[in-house]
Amino acid sequence: MALVILGTFVIHEGAHWGAGTILGHQMSYGLNGSVPSAATSAGDHALISIAGPLVTILQALTALYLVRTRQSVAAFAILYAAAFMRVVAQGLSFILPNDEARVSDWLGIGFWTLPFVTAAALVACTIWASRRLGASWRFNALAYLVASLTVSVIVGADMMIGRAG
Repeated sequence: MALVILGTFVIHEGAHWGAGTILGHQMSYGLNGSVPSAATSAGDHALISIAGPLVTILQALTALYLVRTRQSVAAFAILYAAAFMRVVAQGLSFILPNDEARVSDWLGIGFWTLPFVTAAALVACTIWASRRLGASWRFNALAYLVASLTVSVIVGADMMIGRAG
């Protein structure tokens, strides 16, 4: 689970970095944030912001398919990681708006609309997958514990290391 969480962060932030680079911006990359090095237009900022969640949602949908068709516990870990990451990001939006909150606000549909819809859909998929696999509450509690510790280490490491420009 810890490696899946780390991989989810790398891929999510890589999507931000890739979108910004494709749009012609110099980007800085970190484990918990990839941002343009200079100011961008509101539209470019929204595209860069939404790229990470879109890739994370694609990751979750692929994993959900594998849970449904192959009863894959590894795919469940991938789905769980995507859901956990977006739920934590939504919770932290009280302090600093997450990707979905920024885009939701930019679209004029309310600050909490996209974060809530994204997190709720991913959690619903994770609950369904857990039931499909017959996972115990202990299994889910252990997944939560490992995910929490891993996210804490990743965020802490990112704060200590900084971003590569």
